[in-house]
Amino acid sequence: MKSLLATAPAEFNRSAIETVLELPMPGGEFARFRVFHSPIVEQGLVDKYPELGLTFNGQGIDDPTATVRLDFLPSGFHAMILSPNGTVMVDPYSVNDTENYVSFYKRELPKIDEWYCEPAPKGFESVYKIDTSSIPDESQQVISGATLRTYRTAVAGNAEYCAAASVGGNTVANCLAAQVLIMNRVNGVYEREVALRMVLVANNDLIVYAANNMNCPVGTGGSACTTGNDPYSNTTAALDQNTPNLDAVIGSANYDFGHVFTTGSGGVAGLGVSCGASKGRGTTGLGNPVGDAFAIDFVAHEMGHQWNANHTFNASCGSNRSSSSAYEPGSGVTIMGYAGVCGSQDLAGNSIDTFHLRSLNVITSFSQVGTGNTCDVETATGNTPPTVPVVGGPYNIPKQTPFSLTASATDVNGDTLTYDWQEWNLGATATAIPNSDAGGAMPILRPYLPTTSGTRYFPSLQYVRNNANVPPSTTGGFLTGELLPSITRAMVFQVVVRDNRLNGGGINSNSTTVNVDGASGPFNVTAPNTGVTWAGNSSQTVTWNVANTTAAPVSATNVKISFSTDGGLTFPTTILASTANDGTETITVPNVTTTQGRIKVEAVGNIFFDMSDANFSTNAVAVGWRAPFDFDGDDKTDLSVFRPGPGEWWYLKSSNGGNAAAAFGASTDRIVPADYTGDGKTDFAFFRASTGQWFVLRSEDFSFFAFPFGTNTDNVIPADFDGDGKADSAVFRPSTLTWFINKSTGGTDIIVFGAPGDKPAVGDYDGDGKADIAIFRPSLGQWWIRRSSTGVVFAAAFGTSTDKPVQGDFTGDGKTDMAFFRPSTGEWFVLRSENFSFYAFPFGTSTDTPVAGDYDGDNKMDAAVFRSSNNTWYVNRSTAGVLIQTFGIAGDIATPSAYVP
Repeated sequence: MKSLLATAPAEFNRSAIETVLELPMPGGEFARFRVFHSPIVEQGLVDKYPELGLTFNGQGIDDPTATVRLDFLPSGFHAMILSPNGTVMVDPYSVNDTENYVSFYKRELPKIDEWYCEPAPKGFESVYKIDTSSIPDESQQVISGATLRTYRTAVAGNAEYCAAASVGGNTVANCLAAQVLIMNRVNGVYEREVALRMVLVANNDLIVYAANNMNCPVGTGGSACTTGNDPYSNTTAALDQNTPNLDAVIGSANYDFGHVFTTGSGGVAGLGVSCGASKGRGTTGLGNPVGDAFAIDFVAHEMGHQWNANHTFNASCGSNRSSSSAYEPGSGVTIMGYAGVCGSQDLAGNSIDTFHLRSLNVITSFSQVGTGNTCDVETATGNTPPTVPVVGGPYNIPKQTPFSLTASATDVNGDTLTYDWQEWNLGATATAIPNSDAGGAMPILRPYLPTTSGTRYFPSLQYVRNNANVPPSTTGGFLTGELLPSITRAMVFQVVVRDNRLNGGGINSNSTTVNVDGASGPFNVTAPNTGVTWAGNSSQTVTWNVANTTAAPVSATNVKISFSTDGGLTFPTTILASTANDGTETITVPNVTTTQGRIKVEAVGNIFFDMSDANFSTNAVAVGWRAPFDFDGDDKTDLSVFRPGPGEWWYLKSSNGGNAAAAFGASTDRIVPADYTGDGKTDFAFFRASTGQWFVLRSEDFSFFAFPFGTNTDNVIPADFDGDGKADSAVFRPSTLTWFINKSTGGTDIIVFGAPGDKPAVGDYDGDGKADIAIFRPSLGQWWIRRSSTGVVFAAAFGTSTDKPVQGDFTGDGKTDMAFFRPSTGEWFVLRSENFSFYAFPFGTSTDTPVAGDYDGDNKMDAAVFRSSNNTWYVNRSTAGVLIQTFGIAGDIATPSAYVP
């Protein structure tokens, strides 16, 4: 591996030959990274200690959101991978073992018990507010990532630290290597989060007080450094000792930022001191000052203070809560929180490796326009931060009701983005484990690691699915940190979008307001809420508690009802796009089989929702006969036309004889009427060849949806190819003889079937409830059918080149019969599917348009023609005799002829 890393190009040199490294992951798989040489020490220090120059960074290939910081030090190979799945560490299996390595998640580390939250100066962690006049407006919303800011960094190590941290002997070289290991990981976070890098100065070896450093006491020289003669106490006094010592040994003009590692100083730091007169005012010390939690939970945290970030926890944990930054419930869990320190109010044993937006804002503001902008070296990264459009709102929601927020950002560099929704509210501190926000408008919703999804559910979806919207007080021994608001209050949410790019990650954000109405809610689904079993296509009742949500200020007059087959993880099936928010609705159950069904009811135009508390089952049933072109749902084909001029649909209701009309489409659109939503009624629909888009007007509520599928030369042939009771959009492409079927149950089938000159003649020829791909070949008078039940192709000779296919179930046996209308004689020919005998009869003239359908509702197709010369329909009903009806005007297209080639 060392020889492979030796080939890694320099960072920022994206044109060089790539070096790809595979790293082991905790699950046993490997992840690939493009790696680059990325030094975090000045060349002068590398000249003295070449092994310190072997630090690298990398960008994920399999997961582009992942970044890695790695090194090859005398103590072995080390890597830290940052990704939405969690932080992964790769370390030697044991001290002094450079042959065996272990890969694990940082979250699997045990809680560190040495950090005690007590008042200063005795406690572990105190923040000294120094030089506040140089600190810029902390509320400023900033964007970062276009520039990497580098600071010369002096990190001292007292004698106790070097003795505890050095691997292979207490030497300056080994103590420096321990510091490089820690700072390489710290930089991995700071570069991604705030585009900031800390590089150890060339003379950093002079402030590392290992046993072979012969310059103690400082200034007199000549003696080996010990715990008794180095310049640092092993207490919080090291805070006051560091800047004077760095100035004396390194020189104030030769560093921008300083810190000291010990084993007994705890964590103490000045606030916003970098680049100023007190720039070395920071120390971190643990009894065992090594490892991954030490690097992030402690060192990155303490240095965060020096870069102007205060605590973000809201727990009543010691005296170090910052009322202006306490945006996280409980202990907090981001880097500037107190994870693992606050006992019963701990959200976790260790922090996640991200900053809260409050910290991001103040650090970036400090480095861009504050004192931190006075001593940095700036390097253009070539990165453009993401753009985060307005995310909607403000929203008015009921109390104690789940809701979701969604953002959709863009990135001109094409980077894969991650999203991090955070609550942005300050309030009263929590003195115990909070079970509601009734005592005040405190922060109640914790942050998590970013994800690639722009949507976050509040509370987390697992608690909506499994806990009836009420998260448990604790999860895994820690405070859950998620409560639904229970009082009237205004809540602000920020979404932080990261592009996770090496050498200066791009970050941007935007916000929205959620106003909670304490006089309404909880809004919740009341049925189905148990493990019932429903038959597909059956009518069932969904009920929910409206809970005053139709009244102002929530004013949710309509709801959307959706269906899940995976226990509520996703809801791909819309049952009703919009219906009255009246607490009850009779629905048609989707015709699918699942044991993990859930119903979701959500406010239209709002963000709140609820779903069934438990899974229920649905069983698909064979789809029975449905009359084609039945717009009013009475199982009879309706006389209907499309009027191209104004783009209007007109039909004569067979149910009551009334007329109905709707404007939907344009003169050049191709009509494709069918039952796309499975409610038993034909939907108005058209295909716009100029754009390749389908437009469907739902019969349930006359809302429409559109989607691209096809090209302008395709033959459009919707049918129920997957047997779920819904028509699927489908096209036959003559240029390639390819069928493309966009199944409503999911997925697209692509099948080559046919020959040049073939005409589509789709139908359910094998009676399995699914449409079969089929064609009529005029040149040979042949039918070719690909049975969906078996995949076997069947062919029959029946017809001539001038005949028009009018296939359908004319005999009522549940199978489509091959049939054609012969214009030259006005005759109909039907080949019975039962025994392949045929019959023929005259009905129509050479200029008539065949419009077969089930006009009398007896589950048999009737021969029918539309005579455009006098706009008259002639229907040979199989049970009710001949119907002659005038309906339409000149130029109308009879909709039942839509699929007659």
